[in-house]
Amino acid sequence: MKRTKRINSLVLIVAMICVSLIGARVSMAAYPDHPVKLLVGFPPGGPASTISTLIAKRVSEFMEHPMVVEHRPGAGATLAATTVAKVKPDGYTLLTGSDSPLLIAPLITKDLAYSLEDFIPIVGYAYAPTFISCRKGRWSSLKEMIEDAKKNPGKYTYSSQSVNSFNHFAGKLLCEKAGIDLTYIAYPGNAEALAALLGGHLDLVVVAGTSGLYEAGRIDSLAIAEKKRLKDYPKIPTLDELGYPIFLNSYYFLCAPKGTPQEVINKLTDVNKKAFAKYGDEIEELVRKFEMLTNFMSGEEVVKQNNYRRDEFRRITKSMGIYIPNR
Repeated sequence: MKRTKRINSLVLIVAMICVSLIGARVSMAAYPDHPVKLLVGFPPGGPASTISTLIAKRVSEFMEHPMVVEHRPGAGATLAATTVAKVKPDGYTLLTGSDSPLLIAPLITKDLAYSLEDFIPIVGYAYAPTFISCRKGRWSSLKEMIEDAKKNPGKYTYSSQSVNSFNHFAGKLLCEKAGIDLTYIAYPGNAEALAALLGGHLDLVVVAGTSGLYEAGRIDSLAIAEKKRLKDYPKIPTLDELGYPIFLNSYYFLCAPKGTPQEVINKLTDVNKKAFAKYGDEIEELVRKFEMLTNFMSGEEVVKQNNYRRDEFRRITKSMGIYIPNR
């Protein structure tokens, strides 16, 4: 009798496990069964917001439920990254990843709650070159700005995407290499910094893209932090050709928290591929209006690129004396 009860108990346990596995497969097959949140760590109006909103709209066409952008600005986008790193890894809360929160912040922030390895890159979207820009007609060239700054140390101000972002680093490196002293003023994102520039509250911005202000002729871009001139902006010289070898831009990619089921990653990869296959030309045309360039990459390619770029940022942060050892 006891043996029979034990056998019946084992049969019941096995049956429950099977039902659970079948339920999990059905649930996974139905993903998503409600809207997916895409967190952006920067305010609306900047490149991260622009590319996220554009992609989410197109990707939603190929999903059972929409992908909805939610802005969570603050602390150089680390607030949004921390949120996503801690959520249940079920594919319903994703992050628009970029250099500042995922590659740089872990190198320079003590007791940060996450590392780059806490995220799974799904696909790469686009990158935004770093523009060094001023109000229209303020300076005719980078050389003129540097000469003026040398005569007036500490007088002129600049800002970037956020404190200790990759373009903040570009500004610091330029000051160091050119031997000038510019006063940094912090703003939470590109849009706010550019608004301050237009309003006469800043002399320079070092930002990823200019939200279309350069294309509209409302500001002058004195240089771009690239190795060679970009075909879309042939009149803007590179910092390298001007004697300041600084190569810093920001790449934007979709990522999920570590532990997200592979079936979900595959589904998100697939819908993004479909969106770019159908709307690639349109997406490219639209992001160019914000001085961004599309560059669709697989998750594996993003991982490889991130590892390389993190090594570069580690070298830069060490040279600046702000690197936290063993990170």
